[in-house]
Parts: sequence; structure tokens; C-alpha cells
Amino acid sequence: MSESRAYTVVIPVYNNWELTENCLLSLRQHTPGSHYAVTVVDNGSTDETRSALGPVGEAVFPGRFTRIRFEENRNFGPACNAGAARASSPLLFFLNNDTVLTPGWEPPLLRAFEEEAELGAAGPLLLYEDNTVQHLGVVYSRNAVEHLYRHFPATHPAVKRRRHFQILTAAALMVPGALFAELGGFYEEYRNGFEDVDFCLHLHQRGRRLSCVPESVVLHLESRTPGRKRDDAHNECILRGRCLGLIKTDKHLLGQADGFLPFIDDSLDISLRLTAEDEAALNAAAHGKEAALWLKLVQEHPFWVQGRVTLAEALEREGHWSDALHLRGELAAILYSVDSWRDLLRCARKAGAEAAAEEALEILARLGAARKDRKLAEHCLRSAAASGDELLQRIYQEKFEQLYQQ
Repeated sequence: MSESRAYTVVIPVYNNWELTENCLLSLRQHTPGSHYAVTVVDNGSTDETRSALGPVGEAVFPGRFTRIRFEENRNFGPACNAGAARASSPLLFFLNNDTVLTPGWEPPLLRAFEEEAELGAAGPLLLYEDNTVQHLGVVYSRNAVEHLYRHFPATHPAVKRRRHFQILTAAALMVPGALFAELGGFYEEYRNGFEDVDFCLHLHQRGRRLSCVPESVVLHLESRTPGRKRDDAHNECILRGRCLGLIKTDKHLLGQADGFLPFIDDSLDISLRLTAEDEAALNAAAHGKEAALWLKLVQEHPFWVQGRVTLAEALEREGHWSDALHLRGELAAILYSVDSWRDLLRCARKAGAEAAAEEALEILARLGAARKDRKLAEHCLRSAAASGDELLQRIYQEKFEQLYQQ
């Protein structure tokens, strides 16, 4: 590896020593060579991290390990910025401590920067331990950001496709060091959330590309930091103030490019499902076959609606309400409609799942209100028209006509 491809791994940590140790050991095991350095920034940990980090880090990465310790928790952004400030390598690789590196993760990521001159950031495919997607890029849909194809099997063709995004997660993110410094690093007013969204949007604003590299795989246990979500309202407020004009709706475009059908669900937001042709092809492939094949196809095709309906109905007829509830939950997530959540509520009550029933009731109330809110629908339609996005305008127009011109 050329010296110009040297990089520094920056890992912010707060307690959870076992996670940190496993992360460091996996990094060493699956990253041969000495062309990279490792900096761990301890955000005032009170557990074994305090005493063990220095000795273990130096033993695993002798001569190229740096420990930075804050006496109080300064949060993710300041910790990453402090680690980046100590680095002298051309590239930075920000990495959460709740990750596990896998064999061959590094070369595809570094090659991405050699192949694309305008690449501003790249990240690996992040998988859960069950080999399904946690992160392959972040999309925007009306009022929220979300991970595209979350829980898809890693073997799905859409997961293996390299594409560009407005936003990548900083749980595992490689960035040129000079570019990171030029943008001022992560904005430090956030509290463990949306720092990466903000940074990526400003990077994208400068004409830089951001790419998930699916040939590079890292396991992500996700959100193991205590209190990870408690400041979401604070963070969202800052994000709106700093990035309101930088983000564009793109979920429908990426979904369509991958062969899925974008539509407006009953919350008046964008959802994705199989095209009618693909749905019919799966229905034909499964027709007359045993339940095992239906289940296999359902697992391989997360947006297959009829497969889940058929299996759920069969389980309900046999009184297997808890198993049916799982499928009804997947259907509700795909369709996000009053009917799908009503089916989930019925199933949850039969299964004795009080929490699921309460959630279904709450969401049904929200969906019912959204469907009746003509002003909201008109606002969405005007926004779609103002964007100049013909696909977005068409799918909102179809939904508007469905709701109000029957």
C-alpha cells in the first residue's frame, strides 16, 4: 500500500470496554501491515477502559497507538475532532467501538479513493450479526432520514450495488484528512447524533461524492452507547437550522434505480415495494409449493407482500398468532397503511402482545389523521411540484387522487 494511502483509525469510546477491546483485536486481526495508526479517544470512561485501554492498545499496535483521555464525556463530535487533530495521515477512518472488522474489509475502501477523484467520503457495508443490512447509505424522505434497505439480507442484489448518497454514517467512515479539516470537522453542538448527517451534507454541497463500498464489510452492533437517543430532539433542531436547504428527497429515486416501486403510503411519506411484475413472478414461483419455499423467498425478498400475506394467513388459521405477528409487522413496515396496521393490531391482540397492540393503535391514529389532513396532502403535492422532480410529483398526485377524488 502506498504511503499516500496511509490512514488513522479514530475510535471515540465511553465505557463498554469489552466492545472496545473486541473492536481493536478485530482491527488488528483483519488489517495486515503497519501503514495505519490507531487513536482512541476516551470520553471520561469510568469502567475498565480507564486502566486497560493504554496497555492493550500499545500491545496490539506497538508504536502507532495513541490514547487521548477527556475527564468528562464531551460526546462523539468533539472526541472525533480531537483524534483527527492528532493525525498526520492523508486519510481518516472514523470507527465506532461497537463494530467488528471482517477479513478483506480494507482494500476495497482504499481503492474507492484511487478510482474516484471526487470521492469525499466512503464507508463499508455495515451488517448486523444475523448477516442483514444495518447501513449501506442514508436516504431522505419528506421529513426524516433513514437507512436504505435496513434488514435486507446481505446476499440481495440491491445490497451488492455500489451507489452514491447524500449521507453516510460515521460509525465507519473514511474521509481525506485535509478535507475533514477544511470543513471544520464534526459540528460540536450535536450530542451523539446527526454529526455525520450534517458533515456529509456540507461535503455533498461542495460537489464531493459519498459512496458505500459493499465489498468492504464491517459488523455493527449499533447504538451501544448509554443514552444514545435521548438528545434526538435537540439534535434535530440544530440540523434543521444548519442544513435545511442542503438535503433533497432521494429515497424514491434510489429505490426506482434498484428496480423497486416507490409509492406514497398512508402517512403521506415515501415507501418502496416490488413492482407488479416482480410480485407476480414470485407469486408464480411459489404457487403450489410447500411453506418452506414460501418462507425462503420471503427472507430473500423483503418487499414481497403476497408472500407475507399468504404465510401470515396460514399461521393465523392454525392459531400460531405470535409467528403471524412477526409477518404482520413486516407487512405494516412495507405498506405503512391503515389496513396493514389494522391487521397487525388484530394479530397482536390474538397473540396477547400488549406492547405491539398499543403501538399499532398509536400508529393507526396517526395514519388516520394524515389521511384526513387535506392541507398536509396539498402541501406535499406543492412541495413535490416545486422540486421539479417528475417522479415525486407523480406519486404524490396518485396518492392525492386516491384519497380525495374517488
